[in-house]
Amino acid sequence: MICKVCGSDKYDKIGEIKGIWKENKNVYQCEKCLLYFIESPSDEEIYLLYKNEYHSGIKNKIFEFAKSKMRYARCLNQFNFIKNAVNCDNKKICEIGAFDGLLLNIFKNNGCEVFGYELNDNAREYAKKKYNIDLKPNFLEDNQKYDIIILSHVIEHFKEPKEILLKIKSMLNDNGFIYIEVPNSPMINQSKNQCSYETLIKYLTTTHTVNFNMDNLKCFAENCGLKIIKYQYNNYNVNKNNEKLRITLLEGGLPSIDNFFNFSIFALKTVIFPKSVFIDYDDNKDIWTFGENIRIIAGN
Repeated sequence: MICKVCGSDKYDKIGEIKGIWKENKNVYQCEKCLLYFIESPSDEEIYLLYKNEYHSGIKNKIFEFAKSKMRYARCLNQFNFIKNAVNCDNKKICEIGAFDGLLLNIFKNNGCEVFGYELNDNAREYAKKKYNIDLKPNFLEDNQKYDIIILSHVIEHFKEPKEILLKIKSMLNDNGFIYIEVPNSPMINQSKNQCSYETLIKYLTTTHTVNFNMDNLKCFAENCGLKIIKYQYNNYNVNKNNEKLRITLLEGGLPSIDNFFNFSIFALKTVIFPKSVFIDYDDNKDIWTFGENIRIIAGN
């Protein structure tokens, strides 16, 4: 076993992930690039986890409304980042893991030709019904070329992310770009002690097979022959010290009584001022917080 980013065979076991996969998974950290990664799940485990989880069992219309508004705010933020980094006029856009097609629909409404791939059957049906966007299930069979390919909270779910990124790079036009956004992982080492061990294990207990920080995300893209055009941190636009509220927003739960007012203000902004919901910054000054994402746009 080697690191999924830098290829190093030197890594340390730091814990175990329970309750996500069919079998518990050991989690490791690369000594060289500090990537967190788990032992590879089986194809059966991945299929069972993702195939039909979209909106399964959710019946609460209020929750669905709030979730849709939050997704719109996030997608609008991503669209603006990409648009400000590269020319998007009349481009051919493809999103891998397009979910319900919302981000593609924003590009579509701004004059782009859009294509997408989504494994989940229910999400593809929703995209067709809601936005009249035809999503396909398997991008590995794609032989088309695109101007911009979007990977939003996707690459961290693959067993072999480098192989996947190289495949996606082959789908770019000569002057094309790839946008990647993933959660930022807290670091625990001699130079950066950004959270407790208990918080780290809780954070890593997800469906992710790899967990990036900004440095190894850029290294990952460069090792696949891409040139970084722009990178940025992104998070909820709330008080950075209000960890309880950030966790509530990240996990989609209900707020505690002491955070009800702050949560209500945030929810109101989400509906009325979606552009204000997320904040972007170029340097997190080694201060990690729940909900923080990292993003890059890179070209050939």
